[in-house]
Amino acid sequence: MSTVDAPEPRLDAPVTEPRSEARRVLGTLLIATATALALGVLLRAPTMMGANDISRWCTVWSLLERGTYVIDECPWHAETQDKVEIPATPPQVGEDGQPVKHYYSSKPALLPTLIAGLLYPARQIVGVPLDRVTLQPREPRWSQVPDPDRPGGVKGVLTTPDQPVKWPVSSYYFKPVLILLNIVPFWGFLVLFGRILDRRARTDWAWSYSLFAAAFGTYLLPYSQTLNNHTIAAFAAFFALYQFLRIWDEGAVEGWRFALVGLLAGFTATNELPALAFLGLVGLALVARFPKRSLAWFAPFAVLPLLALGACQYAAFGEFKLAYEEFGTDAYKFEGSLWKTPLELDALNLPWTDPEEAARRGIVGESYATYLFHMTLGHHGFWSSTPVFLVAVFGLVGLLWRRRPTTAVAWMTLGLTVILLGFYTWNPKARNYGGSAQGLRWLFWLIPFWLLMLPPALDAIAGRPWLRRLATLALFVSVMSVGYAMRGPWSNPWFQDMLEHLGMYSLRR
Repeated sequence: MSTVDAPEPRLDAPVTEPRSEARRVLGTLLIATATALALGVLLRAPTMMGANDISRWCTVWSLLERGTYVIDECPWHAETQDKVEIPATPPQVGEDGQPVKHYYSSKPALLPTLIAGLLYPARQIVGVPLDRVTLQPREPRWSQVPDPDRPGGVKGVLTTPDQPVKWPVSSYYFKPVLILLNIVPFWGFLVLFGRILDRRARTDWAWSYSLFAAAFGTYLLPYSQTLNNHTIAAFAAFFALYQFLRIWDEGAVEGWRFALVGLLAGFTATNELPALAFLGLVGLALVARFPKRSLAWFAPFAVLPLLALGACQYAAFGEFKLAYEEFGTDAYKFEGSLWKTPLELDALNLPWTDPEEAARRGIVGESYATYLFHMTLGHHGFWSSTPVFLVAVFGLVGLLWRRRPTTAVAWMTLGLTVILLGFYTWNPKARNYGGSAQGLRWLFWLIPFWLLMLPPALDAIAGRPWLRRLATLALFVSVMSVGYAMRGPWSNPWFQDMLEHLGMYSLRR
């Protein structure tokens, strides 16, 4: 590799040289290592990790085993609070004259419907129910217990454990789905990001750092072990951006590229509703510059995922609105619901959704300024948890200041970031930082946008050792945050744990 102390190249010059052998070897090893790590963690982790993913798996089970979106009979639904209890569709009246209610997942219906469609052939061929559990009797074994005849002593006893070993069949159905939805896209994301770096990163320092950051320095890695909409949206957004860059900056204007951008941007919006802003911005940009191709190819394919989401919602609930709209109502406050007595971060929602209950319990919500601070630089901060994006800020500013390749994406990144921060700061139904989750998961789909801002910033500091050291420190903290999340993404980030343990941030427990 070239030395980082070499003269700085022109940042506006096009990159036309093929990838060097050093970059080729490093990229191959790095991508293989990151993908293998993600796969190993996924295979070792519990298939059902928390309320968020169990809610979706319940819908998959109900569709395949009962042919309905109702999850009342799902054997796992008692383990999730991410559900609603609403009147049956079509309406039914019970023996007591009251409307019959059923439990449904509160998650948008499209993703679990697609998963059920993927699993349907396997379920029909194998014929084994998703919830079957194979039991293996336990053998007698010696163990030590306190000896009542000798204070402080122990004695050996031969006992047979009461509970058999349980082998859930669901893992054999669900693990391949997670590999298809998370691991394969993660690998594709790294491969294509490396190709973008070939055209955008002008120094080995910028190329290597950016690829390391994408592989190990964001929350996409730990969340790839669990079913969630955030990684799926992030990968879909990236693949849409990749084709957008080929169209916008490189003049590759084949119709299928426009169609793919529309399909992927629309699918991103079905997984993250605020990503409708991304769909709108990329659509406006393409229509303004390539009106005929955009209207002929982009527009119809962009609508398809939205129509599919609407169809699934109507099939599930008899209406098009998302179950999220019921948050704070009786639909969420079913018998035994934690939303009746929310604690920890969830309690921060109460002053906005039920002011009377919050006043009765003495719960005070956070101010807009405090909430915005913790979303950006605080305990769930997008930039404090993964400070590689602080480095990316300088790349963003540079791209906005002087027109270069990726400038269009820089403006898009700035606009979307401002829109999302404003949306979640003032949204009364989203005042809990995403609940018990590593990082600000609502902004994860913006990770690819910010990664694209890294190369110009890193190229600019390639010849400045002290700035490289600061950037390396930012990467160190980012990877540490990822490592802290690997054992369980549905848990609090290290920054919040630290503040609570030091008594600097108090939550109701």
